[in-house]
Amino acid sequence: MPDGKVFPEGRGAVLVILRFSRYRFKEETVEEGLRILGGHAKTVAAAPGCEAAWVARGRHPDTVVILLARFRDDASLRTFEGRLRSDPALGSDAFALMRLTTAPPEMAEYEVQAET
Repeated sequence: MPDGKVFPEGRGAVLVILRFSRYRFKEETVEEGLRILGGHAKTVAAAPGCEAAWVARGRHPDTVVILLARFRDDASLRTFEGRLRSDPALGSDAFALMRLTTAPPEMAEYEVQAET
């Protein structure tokens, strides 16, 4: 992959899209949340165009967990997001996680661009 940086001075070609989801679990539900997110990460990683997906647990506080996925392009991410919304089996993890958290998850997307 070419060298890239997150905030280049000029707008270069998009190298990858990062999908970031942060979950704030209740103390007593962290382990169950990690189990569900681990399965969901495997589902995300298997999606066409997803190059990798990781689950990371916060250090302080350890009740915060993120799911980070790297997609090769915007079209792949949009296709996956559409499948999440339309396929009940695929989207069921999101509903299972909602009862374990203190607030709705934070979702964001980031572009990694090539230097210009």
